[in-house]
Amino acid sequence: MRIVPDQNVLGLYNLASLIGAQEPTEELARRGLFPNGVAAVSGAHCVLLTAGDGGPAERSGRRRLLVRAAAGLAEDEGCRTVGFLYLTDADAVRDVSAVLGAAAGPPFLAAAHTELTTDWPDFDGYLGTLHRSRRNKVRRERREFLGSGLTVRVLHGTDELDETTARLQLAVRKRYSAPGSVESVLADYDHLGRTVGDRVRVFLCERDGKPVGLSLALLDGDRLHLRLVGFDYDATGSDFAYFNLLFYEPIQWGLEHGIRTYSFGTGSYPAKIARGASPVPAYGVVRWPAELREAAAQALAEREAALRERLPQLPPAPFSSASSPFGTGVPS
Repeated sequence: MRIVPDQNVLGLYNLASLIGAQEPTEELARRGLFPNGVAAVSGAHCVLLTAGDGGPAERSGRRRLLVRAAAGLAEDEGCRTVGFLYLTDADAVRDVSAVLGAAAGPPFLAAAHTELTTDWPDFDGYLGTLHRSRRNKVRRERREFLGSGLTVRVLHGTDELDETTARLQLAVRKRYSAPGSVESVLADYDHLGRTVGDRVRVFLCERDGKPVGLSLALLDGDRLHLRLVGFDYDATGSDFAYFNLLFYEPIQWGLEHGIRTYSFGTGSYPAKIARGASPVPAYGVVRWPAELREAAAQALAEREAALRERLPQLPPAPFSSASSPFGTGVPS
């Protein structure tokens, strides 16, 4: 659970932006939107893991205890707004709704992850799954990148990540008007190294030995999560570094290391879907201050409708916002 004091936060974790609230932080704080508690991690994930091999009822009970504890922590920190975002497990969505109760309103489509599942033996097999025009474009992007003088090393862990790579990430954030600092990125490297260092894979792009781009991924069994990218846009120019570092280099590496599923995160949907990825729904449940619940429900319904219009490939929700008992809360 992250406590968000103001709007100086990445959009993925800004509960106010979900409902289009753009007033100054002081006004939003008066309305109960700040500080808020958000259960989500980088890469737009919220996973409620439980220990043991119990049955569905036992796992559900443990998840509810976890949700209750996290929400209680946020309340102790003075948060009137508490949200769990980017849940992909329908049972977890039901458990969160049960604990947060009627004040949360119905679950909503928060975003869509994009995933590519392999059933091909090599890169040519991957290309064969794409439309002909896209296949030719990928070949050109790959050819020009490989002939550009740029090289890629695959790093295990965070030992070689430093201020230089942090500034590559910040260049991407600046392009999209997202907050960040060298210190915050270095703190993220430290946290990754201490907690999941053995699962970190970095595709480091260099020109003449100098880092000019990277993508950072997390390994989870036969799944590779592409978590972030960074670039020196002047140094990479028109060499298609973005598509190669986010897609083609990880796919090529994954083919050699038993990867079956690639997760490319949220956003940039046309580019990712054109390269073979499929959208996977990720839901949210938020408990809003009483005076905001009606407006929030309307804003979230409109937001979901717009996202589904953009991504008609999305499957329907396993629960109906209009008729679901979630709208009036589920007994905990």
